Amino acid sequence: MPFMMGISQLLASLDEYDLTFPDLTAFVRLACMAKPFIRQCMTDIRHPPIHPPEVVVSLLAGALGQDPPTILTCWVAFRQVIWTHGAVLPTDQEIEAFNRHGLVRGIGYHDLYPPTRVCQRPECVNYRDGDEVATLTDVNTFRASLFTLRDGSLPVHSVSTYCRQCHTRYYPNYWTNNTDSTRIYYAGVPSVIQAARHFYIEAALLELFAAMKVFGWYCRLSLIIITLTFHSRMSSMNCARVYNYALAQRHALYISNNRRAFDATLPRAFDEEFSWQYTLRMCDTDVLNGFFIYSLLLEKAEHSSCLVLPHDEQQRIRIDVALSERNKEMEGIGQEAYPHACDLCFIVIGDDDSKLKIQAAVCDGNTIGHPCCAVHDCKVPLMTNRHRFFDGCDEVNASGFRTCANTDHQALEDAYFKPAKALFQLRVRLKRAGVTLPLDSVPSPSDSGSSNPNSADEDLEQLIMRPCGVILARATFFGSEAVSAVNEFAKAVFPTATSTPEYFVFDNNCKLRAHQDAIGDDHFAATGMPVDVFHFNSKHKETDTYCQQHCNPAAFPELISGGKWRFNTSICEQTNIWLGGYQAILRDMSMIKRRNRYVISESERRGHSPWMISMETLFGSD
Repeated sequence: MPFMMGISQLLASLDEYDLTFPDLTAFVRLACMAKPFIRQCMTDIRHPPIHPPEVVVSLLAGALGQDPPTILTCWVAFRQVIWTHGAVLPTDQEIEAFNRHGLVRGIGYHDLYPPTRVCQRPECVNYRDGDEVATLTDVNTFRASLFTLRDGSLPVHSVSTYCRQCHTRYYPNYWTNNTDSTRIYYAGVPSVIQAARHFYIEAALLELFAAMKVFGWYCRLSLIIITLTFHSRMSSMNCARVYNYALAQRHALYISNNRRAFDATLPRAFDEEFSWQYTLRMCDTDVLNGFFIYSLLLEKAEHSSCLVLPHDEQQRIRIDVALSERNKEMEGIGQEAYPHACDLCFIVIGDDDSKLKIQAAVCDGNTIGHPCCAVHDCKVPLMTNRHRFFDGCDEVNASGFRTCANTDHQALEDAYFKPAKALFQLRVRLKRAGVTLPLDSVPSPSDSGSSNPNSADEDLEQLIMRPCGVILARATFFGSEAVSAVNEFAKAVFPTATSTPEYFVFDNNCKLRAHQDAIGDDHFAATGMPVDVFHFNSKHKETDTYCQQHCNPAAFPELISGGKWRFNTSICEQTNIWLGGYQAILRDMSMIKRRNRYVISESERRGHSPWMISMETLFGSD
């Protein structure tokens, strides 16, 4: 029992080393915090080292106020305990002490390491089934900032290792090879996501941001009969602000943010004193990039595959490529909740002898104002919101202008921006009145109007939904809500006769049906196409005989029960208000998936019996 003898000998000589039981507990906890660094310095980690690295001894001696011989004696006695001990959850004081004496020595609490110590490529001679004996070398370390949910923002080191046999470098989230220009992410979802080269965000924090973005905050305005729900989205900028204000510091923030109320004087955090190369304040770009990568990794993990991105590209470009591919998979019938049904959207009426199934879909669009090319129906996205696109002009922009050197075009630009400030103020009033609430709780002084006179703001986001609130599909229409585009969109969402709904509710169904008749398209021949009551009364003329014959909602008695409509035919308009808060994040359809999952969970909680129709029933076995 050499381990127990070591403890007995140490306890017998406490007076000699002037150590108390709390001192020994503190030593074990701080040594456990240093264990990832110690392991990285070793080749064989099956047994603890006889002595830890000298920098670790110096760190522990400084943090505990002891001399190096005492630290070495404690290590000899407790090394087996430390080596088999799980990760500790340090206190604020322990993190402060560890970083105060560790960062100057190249060690930080929560430093980031590759999840493997051996090569992961089976064809390589350095491949191993286990990683107790390292085969990776050439350690490369650089400084970074880590944003966590529990411990606030932390200065850390990001470590990578290298396989000399197959020339592969392993990073905390992914590995790259010299023979190609791709980064291959490890299987599963890591606990920390790299948002930029020197900035990492905890997955738990990104999950919180995702929930904040889905739900935000809302207010209800009850107007006699109609109840409108206006949503304001938690933008990435506001997520960063919330984090920096309420979570970034480790001290009790309810005290530090309200010092007068608590009459408190808090010590300044060491992180604030220590000069770190990279900021410990989160920015909106990191939130957005981190969220996108996190959602991509979740999607891949759900399908038991690995994320592969270009390595030698800018972060936005490499993310956009992956998002575009993933979003394409979700088009048409690709949404997870596509085969959803419940008591609110799937109804069976009649008796046992004559049962009739009624399933409805609702379609509507909303211009959310994200910049697009000025050339009508152009589907090429702008590289930035200020990218130059001027309809009919191919010249480059002149210095100091967003238009070319043509004086007529420059005059148009001057005229465009002259009323921008006053117009922006009026738009703000409209938004605050509930037309479209602002994305950012603290508007930037530079936000004085549209960012680009040479771009348009007419891209339309079109939804097809179930009346219960589940989104089946979303599409972007470039320019306007043309009925021909709606027709093709609907056919992509309901590609077979079995999948078509009994009723398709759309505010312009009369023109949609007329278009189908004109081109001889009978795909929706068995589908009733009423206009919702609100739009029919307000936007469709009584003298329009075709509309009255084919799209008057009163002509569909199956949709009425007890004098009330069976389905919520305004669901798309209500959801478009939610969707209207998203501009940059519309690059990622995972927000729709998250919202659908919540809607279905609420449906189950309220007893509406959600279930999934088999895809074989909808599309056959082929």
